[in-house]
Parts: sequence; C-alpha cells; structure tokens
Amino acid sequence: MDRNRPVFLGYRIYRIKFIKIVGFVFLISALVFLGVMIFLLNTWMNDLWQQAQDAFMEREKRLGSIRMRVTDYTNGMYEDPKLMEDTKALFEAHDEMEYIRIRRNNSLSSSTQIGYLPANIKKKLLDSQNQIAAVTLESDSGVKVLWMEYGNIRFEYGAEEAEGFMSQYGSGDIMVADCAIRNPKHMDQTLGRLSFWVHSWDIYDKNTVPAKWELVDESGRFLLGNMPADQAGQIYRELAGEERQSGWMLGQKGMPVFFVKQVSGENGHFFLVTKDISSVLADNRYTVAVMVVAFVMVALGVLACFYGGIQSEAVFMSIIMDLLSSMEHGDFNRMEELGLPVRHRQNEYLIIAETLKDVGMKLKGYIETEYVLKLKEQESQMRALQHQINPHFLYNSLEMLQSKALVQGDRDMAEAISMLGALYRARANKADAIPLKEEFSSLEMYLKIMALRFGNSFVYQMEMDEGIGEILTVNFWMQPLAENFFAHGFRQENDYNLLIVNGIAKDDGAEILIMDNGSGADPARLTEIRQNMMEGNDEAGADIGLRNVYMRLNYFYGSRFTMDVDNSAEGGFCISIFIPSARLGTRTGQ
Repeated sequence: MDRNRPVFLGYRIYRIKFIKIVGFVFLISALVFLGVMIFLLNTWMNDLWQQAQDAFMEREKRLGSIRMRVTDYTNGMYEDPKLMEDTKALFEAHDEMEYIRIRRNNSLSSSTQIGYLPANIKKKLLDSQNQIAAVTLESDSGVKVLWMEYGNIRFEYGAEEAEGFMSQYGSGDIMVADCAIRNPKHMDQTLGRLSFWVHSWDIYDKNTVPAKWELVDESGRFLLGNMPADQAGQIYRELAGEERQSGWMLGQKGMPVFFVKQVSGENGHFFLVTKDISSVLADNRYTVAVMVVAFVMVALGVLACFYGGIQSEAVFMSIIMDLLSSMEHGDFNRMEELGLPVRHRQNEYLIIAETLKDVGMKLKGYIETEYVLKLKEQESQMRALQHQINPHFLYNSLEMLQSKALVQGDRDMAEAISMLGALYRARANKADAIPLKEEFSSLEMYLKIMALRFGNSFVYQMEMDEGIGEILTVNFWMQPLAENFFAHGFRQENDYNLLIVNGIAKDDGAEILIMDNGSGADPARLTEIRQNMMEGNDEAGADIGLRNVYMRLNYFYGSRFTMDVDNSAEGGFCISIFIPSARLGTRTGQ
C-alpha cells in the first residue's frame, strides 16, 4: 500500500460521502431559501394588497364624501319651491323650445323670481371640492345632460343614454350619485332621476399604487389605468366571474401574476391591481441578492466544516492504512514508532489504530461536527397618515386672503374677509349660552357682510336698550332669522331693502323685534307659519328655520318666553320675541 497520506478525495468512501453532503446542504439551503422567498413574496403581496385596499378605500371615501354633499344638495332642492318648479319643467320638456315655453308660463303666473336649475347646478359644478363634471336628468321625456366646458355650462337635449354621451364627450365616466326627484306637490310621483358624474382621473391618479392597475366600469369599459390594453382585457375576462378578491393567476406567457380586485359597493366599478412575479423580484432585487449571498455563504461555511472533518478523518485513515500495511508486512517496530495524533485520542479510528498497534490497545477519539444555521427575518408594514384640517386652517387662510386684498388695494374685500373670519371664529369659540350683546354683535358682523355683498340695495338698522346686553341667551339664533329675511323678504330687483333689529327692555326681560320693508304675508300664510313654528312640519318648504329657533329658545327660557310672527304696521314682515332676564352670574349653570 502507498504510505503517502492523500487528501480525503483519494478515498472512495469519503469522496461519495462528501458528494452526498454537498447535495444535501444545497438541497436544504434551496428549500429554506424557497420557503423564505415564499414568505417574503406573501409579505410583499400583502403589502401590495394593503396599499391597493387603502388606495381604493380612500377613493371610495372621497366618492362617498362627494355623494353625501350631492345628496344634501338634492335634499336641499326641496326647500326652494321655485327651483323645484323649474326642475319639474326641465324633466317634462322634450327639447329646449318646450322648456323655454314652460319657463315663460311659470314666469307669467308668478309674482316672484322663478328658479333656474342649470344656473343652480353650475354653482355645484364650479365647486372644486365636489369635483362634479356633469349632471344628467332622465325621465319619460328623454335624457338631458349638463356639463362644464371652458368655464361655461353646456346643455344637451335628447341624448340616447347617459353612459354613451359621457364616453363621447368625455364629460365624466363615474356616476357618483343617482337621486330620484319627486314632485314636491305630490311626493308619491317621481319626476325623474338626477345623476351626478365625476371624472375618473379626478379620483384616481397615475401613482395610485406601485403596480399595474386598471379602473373598469360595470359594462366592462376601461376607464383609467396604466395596464396594457391586451393584458387588461385578459385579466378582466378571467376575473369577471371570480369571487376572489386577491390571489395568484397565470398571466401572459405563463408568468405568475398576483392580483387584487376591489369592487365598488355604490357604483359597481372594478379596481384591478396586478403585479407579476418578475416585477416583484425586480423591485426587491437588492433584498433577493442579499438573501442569495447569505445563503451561499452559510452553505459554504457548512461545507467548510464538513470538509475539515472529513479531511481529518482521511488523515487518520491514512494512519490506519499504514498500521495495516505494517501488520501485513510484520513491521511491528514501525507500528510501535508510528505516532498517533493526540487530538484524535477519543476517536473510534484511534481505537482501531491502537488495537492494531498493540493487541488490546483501545482506540480513543472523538469527531465532533457542529451544524450552525441561523435565519433572521424582518417584516415592515406601511401606515397611511390622516391629515386633519382644524379650524385654524380656515382662519389662517382667511387672514392670508385679507392681506392679499389689502396689498391689492381692495379694502371692501379685505373688510369682508376680516368680518367673515371674525364671524367664524366667534361661532367656533362661543359657549351654548352667551350675553345678548354678543349675539347682537355676531348678527351685525353677518349683516355687514351681506351689506357688502348687495351694496346699496340693502340697508340695516340695529338698536339695543341699555341694561339688556348682559341677559343670557342661546348662541346663534338671530342670524337664522336674518337669513329668513334674505330667503323670503329680500328682493334683489328692489332698490331699497331694509332690515331693522331692535332690542327693547320690557317687563324684566327684553323684546327683540326683527322687521323688514317687504310685502309681508297674507293672513292664511301667517296662520300656517305660526302653526309650523310651534307644532312643526316635515314637508318640503316648511319654515324649518323659525321652528328650530323657537324650539331652542323655548327650551332655554321655558314658559315665560314668547315668539310670534305678524305683518308690521309699515307692511313688512315682523318677528317679535320676548326673552326673560337671566343675567351673567345668576345663571352660570346654563
């Protein structure tokens, strides 16, 4: 036998063993790496799902906010009989000439200004907060469409169907609200449906989610997104009948694709988000590269440990082979002179060698092999920040506008902005019970703003006797009564509209008189107003403002409080209110 001591690869048993160890280490490393990758892919896809859901819910919340304001707007239409009269005319008209004829008849039969729904809707369209792009009216007489174009209101009669018109003219592609409009005189009759549309690009932007996405309506039209048309069509067809909201599917060329499908509960449109596995790995290539390097280093470290152990065994195997060779040749002197490595004294190979070296000698030694593998994983989660806009944002904005108006020399505008800011600040910071003089002061700020708005066509007078300013009263009840004047008594076509507010000391209390120089009301109407004010009426057009003020004051003051409406001696409308004395310091519990 060769007495040279070769490395372990010179021995078949160790060579096969090492090859098996290499295969086992790389197999285990590959399986662990695959498991970690599956975990990370699941984590990344959960992050994508969360981002898609957050983006979709934020857009749904935005649409819900618009829908709420639109619903408030349509509900508020019933409070304006003239506007509802024009709405009825617009629903019934088959074309523009018929609509003009109905408006002319309404104008001839009315002594007051008739309403105009398109102008009223234009205000809604111009409000950037609402983001309304178009409005459709559908009834038995056909479909009418109102939309904004270059700052002007456009009107189209006789559209075949709303969706097709919106697609043709690009006036909006998401219907945010669809409201049934009823005849205010016969609430069981439906005039038609009033629908409000928004642009999808006003709701969704190109950076909605860090993936391919597409917005699809109920009919399968692709509204907006960054997904290629053929890919979007394939994915939409496959997911149309799927009930799953997220998961994996095979995309083009058999590439695994993760999808998230969100369906709007109100409009029924689909929000599809997809990301193929190659894009996921590309986006996280640095993480994947670090993992590959880490696993390779760990595998090489484990193999180095095995290599050292096997090489050590091969060295001892060489000693044993030398001992066998010496025994074979009867060279016992050489066997006795053959030294054994001290570190292998506890190894089984040493026992064999010592037995061979000296009959009865035991082999001592031990081979220790240690496998060390440690994996550390971290998981990160995206959190959306909710920005709250507090009242200071409004005050600071008004102060900025006031400063700009002063710089540009528009003192009337600056004064109006200043008063508006002061009025909002006063209302926001007041308690439920305040001195009567503060309520007068707040009303005067409101009337000053209205005087700036209407110019010389509106004049007001306010007087308050000494001694009644400290009477406690309810916060914010005089302005709604003044607003009642602007809603019913004010005529912009008149050269002179007067509102008088007097506070008169009377019978251990104060009498408040609010009078105008309008045409007043006939006896039947006065009786109806008094009944609605004291008993309440939920019908559209009822005097809700007077009812609310009456209820608040009656609750605050009790039985000594009185409130009445009548025509003044000069012919206008008059509201008289008596409130008992409740001075500061004596009713602090209010």
